[in-house]
Formats: sequence, C-alpha cells, structure tokens
Amino acid sequence: MKSIVRLRTLHLITPVLFAFLFAQPCAAQAPPTPAASSDLPSETPAKLRTVEEGFDYSKREVMIPMRDGTKLHTVILVPKGAKRAPILLTRTPYNATELTSHIPSANL
Repeated sequence: MKSIVRLRTLHLITPVLFAFLFAQPCAAQAPPTPAASSDLPSETPAKLRTVEEGFDYSKREVMIPMRDGTKLHTVILVPKGAKRAPILLTRTPYNATELTSHIPSANL
C-alpha cells in the first residue's frame, strides 16, 4: 500500500520537477533606447499646477510655527469674498492635505 502511494506521489511530482529544472528564464522586455525617446517632443509641461479658476474658495498650505519652535503643516481654505468670517479649526495627527482634498471639487 505504501509503495502505491509513493508511486502516485512520484508520478504527480515528476512533471513539476521537470518544469522547474528545465524551464528557461523569461527575458524581460528591454527598456527603450535613449536615442529613440529623445527624438520625440516632451508632452509634460515645464511647470505642473492645479487649475483653480472656477473654485469658490482659495486654498493655501503653510507651515505655522508653535511656541516650542515646531512648525505644523496647515491647510487653509477660505471662501471667496469672505471678510471677517468665523473659522472652523480641525486638528488631526493625520495628513491634512489628504483630508482637505480627498474629493477634488470646485465647491467648498
């Protein structure tokens, strides 16, 4: 009985062993040559910036110094046309930029 189980196991393992032992490694695709890519004009603008023309608010990211000298990254959102308006302050140990821009919208 044990010899039959060993024979079946050997019969199942043999093709797998041959595949691993005799398989040729796949060659990766070669990167493009620099000469070929330098012939084409660049599609990337010199300076990337977000478009905020139709937004109803302005957004600033500043570093505000604390009493102990530590500077905290701060995102300030101000509705357009607001003067002497109250503020809403939210403090978080997480990324302030992601929390204020997780849904790109022209409306505050």
